[in-house]
Amino acid sequence: MSEKYVELGYPIYEGMPVFPGLPEVKVELREDLEEGDHWNGSVLTTYLHAGTHVDAPFHHFSGENLGIDSIPVENFVYDKPLVLDVPAQKENDLITIKQLEAYGEELHEADILIFNTHSHEKRDVDFEAYSNGFSTVSPEAAEYIREKLPKVKAVAIDTLSIENIPAGKTNNFRTHKAFLDPARPNDTILIYEDVNLAPVVGRSIKKIYCTPLRITGRDASICNPVAIIDV
Repeated sequence: MSEKYVELGYPIYEGMPVFPGLPEVKVELREDLEEGDHWNGSVLTTYLHAGTHVDAPFHHFSGENLGIDSIPVENFVYDKPLVLDVPAQKENDLITIKQLEAYGEELHEADILIFNTHSHEKRDVDFEAYSNGFSTVSPEAAEYIREKLPKVKAVAIDTLSIENIPAGKTNNFRTHKAFLDPARPNDTILIYEDVNLAPVVGRSIKKIYCTPLRITGRDASICNPVAIIDV
């Protein structure tokens, strides 16, 4: 059996689809060979939560040393990935503690939990459907992961957010805060959102790693996680 490297991040391009209401991504040539310049040079303008990205504590907490640049590099390397198959059963479905516990001992050994809601199958076909009514992690499940699974360094999901945004606005974003709060036990759990799971579905994942942009003191970074799979 051989190994293969696959990308879990979606491409970044001018006008790419983003969460409704977010600023549009722009990629513009500043210098242009065809216009007589000495080189091609581009300017990228993007919201840091557009496309595949990873959230840092500063996303929901104020203070120093909470930005994406303050996360230890080893927290972006995962040797025990676990994909949880949690297909949506209804609109705005919530992933529960019961669904987590169905994975038994595997759950307690994993260092990144990857939620496959099957939403990624819609992204390139119907982005409007992809961006509405998607599954998220319940606050109770998020708190369970943070409190009961000390080996987990990150969670990832194939939807635009780990949390139901309208519900989050009413409950003070319990899901995000359960994962990101630096004051809770077992260290901050990073959040990867809008992740492309197509390359790893049905595969044995040996390792995942990511090298986000080290943007000083900021709340997130666009990123491209890479998985090593058996083929």
